[in-house]
Amino acid sequence: MYPDTEEMRNEHMPTEAKKHLFVQAVRDREKSMYRVALVMLRRSADAEDAVAAGIEKAYRRLDSIRDERALPSYLMRCTINACHDTLRRRKRENSVEDVEPYVQAAYPEIPIWTYLMGLDEKFSVPLALRYGEDMTIAEIASTLRIPQGTVSTRISRGLKMLRSQIER
Repeated sequence: MYPDTEEMRNEHMPTEAKKHLFVQAVRDREKSMYRVALVMLRRSADAEDAVAAGIEKAYRRLDSIRDERALPSYLMRCTINACHDTLRRRKRENSVEDVEPYVQAAYPEIPIWTYLMGLDEKFSVPLALRYGEDMTIAEIASTLRIPQGTVSTRISRGLKMLRSQIER
């Protein structure tokens, strides 16, 4: 995926090399970050803002990243944190705006995402990462900073909830 050389893992990697790796990681993960943000925020404008904020935060802290293999996970983590910030801000504002029609814009070919939007965030995000973005349990655990067992449990319980929603 990314070059695997001692030079790239060096803490004092040249700024240009880090910038190149960062741009490549953003290109590789931008759609994934948007889809996860959309699942969490349910509004495309907010999702776009969260992705931009996540990318900006990751870029500002680029020098602190020592291993380029951590970049995709770090980008996703920054995006998720930006989503949490947006949700907290919404709660404070007590907004009563209309919520966009679920995730059909991002996933028009997969109607299951409509059901996913009805789940609590702690179930919908791991499911979106696992089945929408093909991330492993270990990658999801690292990204969400929760134990692998918790990820597995949330995926299992989330799938049961999805099944019951679909059967209605």
